[in-house]
Amino acid sequence: MSLPGNYLDGRSHAGKAVMLQRDAHHLVFTDGVHTRRYLAHAVTFQAGASGLPDQLQLPDGGVIEVASAYGCQQLTQRLPLAARLLEWLQQGWPWLRLLLIVLVASMLWMGYRDGLPWLAGEAARRTPAAVEQTMATATLTLLEKTSTLRPSQLSPARQEALQQLLLQAAPGTSRYHYQLRLLDARELGPDLIPLPAGLVVMTDQLVRQAKSDDELFAMLAHAVGHVEARHGLRGLIRTGGLSLAVSLFTGDTSTLQAVAPIMLADMKYSADFEHEADIYMHRTLAARGLSPCLSAALLARLDGPEHAAVSLLSAHPSDPDAARQCPQAAAG
Repeated sequence: MSLPGNYLDGRSHAGKAVMLQRDAHHLVFTDGVHTRRYLAHAVTFQAGASGLPDQLQLPDGGVIEVASAYGCQQLTQRLPLAARLLEWLQQGWPWLRLLLIVLVASMLWMGYRDGLPWLAGEAARRTPAAVEQTMATATLTLLEKTSTLRPSQLSPARQEALQQLLLQAAPGTSRYHYQLRLLDARELGPDLIPLPAGLVVMTDQLVRQAKSDDELFAMLAHAVGHVEARHGLRGLIRTGGLSLAVSLFTGDTSTLQAVAPIMLADMKYSADFEHEADIYMHRTLAARGLSPCLSAALLARLDGPEHAAVSLLSAHPSDPDAARQCPQAAAG
C-alpha cells in the first residue's frame, strides 16, 4: 500500500510531501526526486494527540507526519489483533468464500447421508401401526388396479399352509398381525412384495418355482425382516426427503398416505436394507435348523432368460458373497 505523508528532516521547519510504502523489512518514502529507506524495526510509531497527525520517528531524527491513523498503523504493522484479522479476511476473501462453500456442501452431504436415514428411522418408529395398515391396504388396491393380478389359483388348503409359514417366520413379539395375500400374476411372474404392517403379497408363480416349503419359508422370513425393520416406511421417508420426515414427526400423515401407494408399489430396497432383512432371515432359518442358502437357491433358479423380467430379482439382486458361500445355489 502507498500512504501520503509530510516529511520533516529535523533541521528545518519546512516539510515535504512524500509517499510512503513498505516492503518486507523496510519503510520506504519518496518526494518524487529522492528516495529514502529505513529498517522498519528502527522506525518508531507515535500516536498523535487529538486532532493532530500520527508520527513516524526515523532513526536519523527525521519525522513523517501521517494524517491517516489507520493507514499509519497498517504501514508499520501495529494494528490491533481485531483489525489485523479483519484485514486478513478482506484480503483472503476469495479463498475464505471457497472454504465456506466446501464446508456448507460437506455439512449438507453429511446431513443427507447420516441425518436423513436417522430421521427416517425415528419418524418410522413413531408412525402408528394403524397408519401403516392403511398404506399397505391402499398399495394392494393400487396393485390390483394397475397390474394383471387375479385371485390365487392355489387351493384353500395350500393357501392356509402358506399363511402358517408366514406366521412361523414372524417373531412372536411382533406389533403386526401378519397376513399373506396370494395372487395369480401371470405377467408379473414370481414375486414377493412385503408391505407395511405385516401384509405380504406372494404370487402363485413364485410358489410353483420353489422346490420345497423350506425355500418359501426362507423367502417369507426375508420379507418379515423388511417389515419388522419398517423398511417400506423408512424407504418412503428417505425418498420423500426432509419435509416428509418432519411432517411425520409432527403427526401429519396425510402427505405420506397420499404418496405411499404409488411409491410402495415400485419400492426397491437399498443394499443396507437387504442386508438387514438377510440377517433376520438367517437367524430365523438357523432357529429351525435350516440352511441359510435356501433363498439363494430359489433366486438362482429365477435368474434365467425365462424370468428376465422378474421384479423380485431387481428388488433383491443376487449377492456375490451368498453365491460363494452357497455353491449349490449358484449351480441351481
